[in-house]
Amino acid sequence: MRKTITKFVGTLPRAFVAGVALLVGGVAAPTWAVPITKQLVVNVITVCDNAGLNCASHGPAGNSFYEAEADKIWAQAGIDIKFVDSGTLNSTALLTGGTGVGSFTGALGPTGTTMWLTSDLACGPPACTLYGEAYIDLGGLVINMGAVTAFNSPIGRIDTIAHELGHNLGLLHDDSNANFLIAAGSVRNIPSSLGQICPDAPCYDLLSAAQIANAFDSALLIPFAPAPEPSGLALVAVALLSAAGLARRRRRT
Repeated sequence: MRKTITKFVGTLPRAFVAGVALLVGGVAAPTWAVPITKQLVVNVITVCDNAGLNCASHGPAGNSFYEAEADKIWAQAGIDIKFVDSGTLNSTALLTGGTGVGSFTGALGPTGTTMWLTSDLACGPPACTLYGEAYIDLGGLVINMGAVTAFNSPIGRIDTIAHELGHNLGLLHDDSNANFLIAAGSVRNIPSSLGQICPDAPCYDLLSAAQIANAFDSALLIPFAPAPEPSGLALVAVALLSAAGLARRRRRT
């Protein structure tokens, strides 16, 4: 399998997706009301020390892995992000001394991807901060949650995971627009709240129509199958059973 690291920059030779509705910063953007039809399953492995302690952060309480931001960003492409907590990897060396996604091993299946969360990643020389790294067009990414959560404290670098997942889905850096999700970290406008992410102004973390077409072709995606809503008859049956149970409880009091 091809394992290309995200340090490369290039263009996206994919067909332009249909349904362009408007221009954002001079860039064609897709119709915002895009149905969710595909899903990316992300198996999350949290790195801890050798004793299973001092584990890497999962991000904000109630919003583990910055899932709200990832879902809003990738909704532009009709893609749902599903994070699955897949346990821990106890390794003090990797918790603070990993050198990128190549430091980690794991089974990468034909669908889905594996994300390792660490507390620090080695970077440089010269000295720098490596927030995350991912393979291109192949499952596998590592996130420096120590740096991500400390960025713009206490807000965090809320689009880093979504950015690295873009690489897994086949996207290369495109610095032609600072609002692009896939612009390099030194160029990209980083949102400080969910309300700054596209389609809300100032439309940070934009995905162009061409980028969407590229990502949508990824073999990592599976069909999105939302949980079915109960039918009308089922709802009536549930209501009747609930009423009967309530009546029985009342008779026993």
